Amino acid sequence: MKIQLFIVLIIFAVVFFQLKAINKVNNKFEILQAENPNKDQFEEIVSNAYPAIFTNVSENFFDLQKYSLKSINAIDKDSRANLNKNLKTHFDYYAVPMKAKSTLEVNLEGAGTTDFITKQNNFRLLICQLKGVKKFILFTPNQGKYLYLDKAKQKSKISFWTDNLLDYPNLEKTKYIEIILYPGQMIYIPYQWYWASLNEEDSFTVYHRSESFFSRMITR
Repeated sequence: MKIQLFIVLIIFAVVFFQLKAINKVNNKFEILQAENPNKDQFEEIVSNAYPAIFTNVSENFFDLQKYSLKSINAIDKDSRANLNKNLKTHFDYYAVPMKAKSTLEVNLEGAGTTDFITKQNNFRLLICQLKGVKKFILFTPNQGKYLYLDKAKQKSKISFWTDNLLDYPNLEKTKYIEIILYPGQMIYIPYQWYWASLNEEDSFTVYHRSESFFSRMITR
C-alpha cells in the first residue's frame, strides 16, 4: 500500500510540474543568449520563458550559404528528402523533453517577404536561420489586446512592415523587442508571445515545433 501511494505521489508531482512548465508565461523584456549549448544548458535557458538566441547551432549546414535559393529549390527529390531528414534529426535534439510530437518546416523565403503578427501557441517554437538575414519583432503576451487580433486565426490583421501603422492607434501603447537573426543562429520564441518577421535577404529558414505528452493533453 505504501509503495502504491508513493508511486501515486510521484506521478502527481511529475504532472504538476509539467503542467506548471507548460503554462508558464513571462511578460518581461529580457533576452537570453548562449553559444551552441548542450542539451542541459539549453533546457535550463528555455525554462525561464524568455526569448533566447542560440549561436553556432547549425555548423553541419553552413555549406547552404554558398547556394542561391533557386539552386537549393532545384535539387532533386531524393537529395531534398535526405536534407530534410538530416535537418529533422539535428533539430529534434532541441525538442521538448517527453516529446509527443515534433514538426519541421523548411522555408525558402525571398528578400523583403514578411508575415503577420502571430501568437505563438506551440509549447516550443524554434526558428533557425541557415541562409540570409531575418529580422524579428516580439511582443509580450499581455500586449495582445493592442495588436488587432483575428482571434479565430490567432493572427493580427496588421502587416507590421507594409501597413500604415498610423491606421492602428493602439500600437502606440505597445513595446516590442527587435532581433536580427544571422546564419547559424536560432531563436526560441516563448509560449503565448507574439511575433512577426521580415526577410532582409533571401533566406533558408527552419521552423521546428514540438509538443510534450502533457502539452498535447490540454487545449490552448
